[in-house]
Amino acid sequence: MRSARGLANHSLYMARLLLDAWHQQTQASSTEPRMLSAAFAPAVRLHLLDAYGWFLLALLRVPALPDHAPQRIADLPAIKSGIAEPPEINEFRELEQTGWLHELLAPPVRGVGQISHRQRLASTADRPQIHRYGEWHGELTSLFTRMSVSLDEC
Repeated sequence: MRSARGLANHSLYMARLLLDAWHQQTQASSTEPRMLSAAFAPAVRLHLLDAYGWFLLALLRVPALPDHAPQRIADLPAIKSGIAEPPEINEFRELEQTGWLHELLAPPVRGVGQISHRQRLASTADRPQIHRYGEWHGELTSLFTRMSVSLDEC
């Protein structure tokens, strides 16, 4: 039987593996950074969003897990009548509206686009780069660690 927390941790681990591979390719490859970003960013983002969704389900203690993780609070199943919403959900709700989680949830920029040599430095300015994905990974890891304490107490 799989658990929502286990799936959240697994998704975070998969994101970390991709971030490490992205970093290694950036250091060792002659491939343009915008190409590496277009290749790695969507996969890292999906793993981070899966981790977030599975953790939301863990907070709600959903007994039967769906086939796919929700990607935001609006996608969560309804809480049964008489059961209080965990306070952590409200913290995530606020982060979805503003801040780093809002950025992660924003629709990704697709493709790599055509650029001239003069535009090369600005070509990735409109999309998050590897360091930002690493920060999001760290934010999720930190929140999961902190919030897991309350999950363990129940």
